[in-house]
Amino acid sequence: MNLAQLDTPALVVDLDKLESNLKTMQTRINTLGLTLRPHTKAHKIPAIAQMQIEAGAKGICTSKLGEAEVMAKGGIKDILITTPIAGDKKIQRLVTLHQHYPDCRLIQIVDHIEHVKQIAIAASKAGLIIELMIEVESGQQRCGVAVGDELITLIQLIQQTEGVSYAGVQAYSGHLQHIKGYDARNKQAKAAVQDLFTLIESTLKPKGLAPEIISGGGTGTYAAYQDLNYTEIQAGSYLFMDASYRAIGDEHHDEKNTQFQAALSVLSTVISHPTSTRAVVDAGMKCLSIDSGMPIIEGREDITYQTGGDEHGILHLEEPNTQLEIGQQLTFIPSHCDTTLNNFDTLYGVRDGEVVEQWEILGRGRSD
Repeated sequence: MNLAQLDTPALVVDLDKLESNLKTMQTRINTLGLTLRPHTKAHKIPAIAQMQIEAGAKGICTSKLGEAEVMAKGGIKDILITTPIAGDKKIQRLVTLHQHYPDCRLIQIVDHIEHVKQIAIAASKAGLIIELMIEVESGQQRCGVAVGDELITLIQLIQQTEGVSYAGVQAYSGHLQHIKGYDARNKQAKAAVQDLFTLIESTLKPKGLAPEIISGGGTGTYAAYQDLNYTEIQAGSYLFMDASYRAIGDEHHDEKNTQFQAALSVLSTVISHPTSTRAVVDAGMKCLSIDSGMPIIEGREDITYQTGGDEHGILHLEEPNTQLEIGQQLTFIPSHCDTTLNNFDTLYGVRDGEVVEQWEILGRGRSD
């Protein structure tokens, strides 16, 4: 069907731009001598994950165990679960996932002795060895063990415990992804993990504790670690891009990122035009997430969006004589692709104005 025939609100991806972004990031990562393990929380669709792997990615990341279950069922063979899990139910699900997909490499992030002990007990009972990576505090003040003796102790515990094995470390500075200015962002990103790499060289390697995998980085910071020893980059948002990432700057512009194209959008319809300077569309907070700010209306710098609640978006027109028509469709670039995508069941792939692909967002809502 033609794009204009979609009922709205609709989540749309420009396939030409998506494919360009996919190839551009893979080329950049290859040039840096790294490998790419894209974070699929941005799209939550196994078929798109497979596209990334076919383009050269070594595997994928998921934020949650539920997303990993979706990806494994969808045929993905190398999955890093980037958030620690806790509780008997979660650990048993991790064990079951290994049992159901024995040909899939599944790695679980941990950052505490209790994680290691509990996963090891369940894995040993099932006759499994579960690979673990340790999240290291990298400035975000979220999960992560501090660099130093606590990290060394945790590595040694994993090495000495039956049922688990030590695969490496995760050092992800999510709080730095949107720092404005290419040089400033990269400088802060490198500084945030420098202590870890000093410890690896000075202590972990001599003690036989060196990590096989050092994973981290994102769409904003993937180029920050050229003289460090990261082995893989977890960038995910590059595939779609969003208004927030477009504003962080790149190596050529201080406040505009042109490395990747804005491929993801929400198609919405004008449903009301109460005054000459105010109109209303059918995309509110249940469609367009606003956790990273307001979306941008493509091609209409004279119009700004304001959330009007769950189901409505309010448009403010700069000029009273700038009229919109009832029933007119507008295209919105989300401020945050991850949380916007999680509002929809379906993603429509468009090429040259025609809908040529339709994906069910299988990982939607899988925050379990």
